[in-house]
Amino acid sequence: MKQTTKGTLWAVASVVTGSWLPVFYFFSHVSYDPFVWRSWLLAFQVVTLLPAFALIPSERKDWRENTRRLLSYWGDRGEPVRVKNPVDLLKAPAFWMAISFTFDLAFWVWAATLIDPLVVTIIYQLMLIGLVWLAARLGRKISDGHRAPPHVIGRKHWLLMILSFLGAALVIWSETGAVTTLNWMGVAVALVGTATATGSLWGTVSTGRLLGWPGGDPHDLVWNATFAAVAGRLGALPLTLLGSLLFFPPTGNSFELTWTIVGLLSLTGVFNAVGALSHRYSLYVTSRLSVQRIMFFSPALQMLWLWIFADVSIANPQALLVGAAIVLVANVGWQTGAGSR
Repeated sequence: MKQTTKGTLWAVASVVTGSWLPVFYFFSHVSYDPFVWRSWLLAFQVVTLLPAFALIPSERKDWRENTRRLLSYWGDRGEPVRVKNPVDLLKAPAFWMAISFTFDLAFWVWAATLIDPLVVTIIYQLMLIGLVWLAARLGRKISDGHRAPPHVIGRKHWLLMILSFLGAALVIWSETGAVTTLNWMGVAVALVGTATATGSLWGTVSTGRLLGWPGGDPHDLVWNATFAAVAGRLGALPLTLLGSLLFFPPTGNSFELTWTIVGLLSLTGVFNAVGALSHRYSLYVTSRLSVQRIMFFSPALQMLWLWIFADVSIANPQALLVGAAIVLVANVGWQTGAGSR
């Protein structure tokens, strides 16, 4: 099987599983404080990711070395460099990954209480373009003219990526005919959440390569990225509690952990684990970042699950069909031609 085909299939698996997450967020967030909810979600995500360490068929499971390499960053020559001072720590992907895990979904939920959730969801679709841009930059930096870059994307594929985003935005907009609430505070929170969501995804990918340097086996890379994801979430836990104290001082309206919420958080963790592992494989089994355009199919499936299970009406089904068709057209024929450096 061709590498691009493998990447495509893994991306499709990620879309199918990851598209369920908004439904679980919708029913599990029952508190006014998104940071407390995010804290519990982090804990459940860590627990459900643990079996992956045994299931991923990697032959390089070096826990001690991975822990040491967490405090590393990419040097000027595209090789890992050990952190030696606080300034170097600001260059480490693992540092920013922990911070990103603190704010990404918490800010998504917070923004959805300030402005129309549709606007928030559209803004969040920019996350994938940010991830591809960072991956392409890393690909050029690591290769440094000495070997084939691990991540490449050409100009044509950038245009198709943007076209896919526009199609996904149209799919999301199909839920309603008008936006009822919009203010700059909500837009700002959504943009910060989008940036940190890019950081959390990018942190696991970049740190996975740092931990496994200089190897390039997909199983090893995914195992390392999963190790990084667990470490990042553990590092984010105390930060989410600090965020709760700063942004949402304690009141009588606390987050109540019922058995229903436990079940929803468990499902969220399982689907997140499967979707995240599939997404990492889609990035690591092929160098062509154009595969990631398939991820823009996710809003169409999200709408379907929300329509079935959350009683969300689709006011403009024509927009949904046109948007899905645009995403489909943008993904047709992308296998042909190599991506440019």
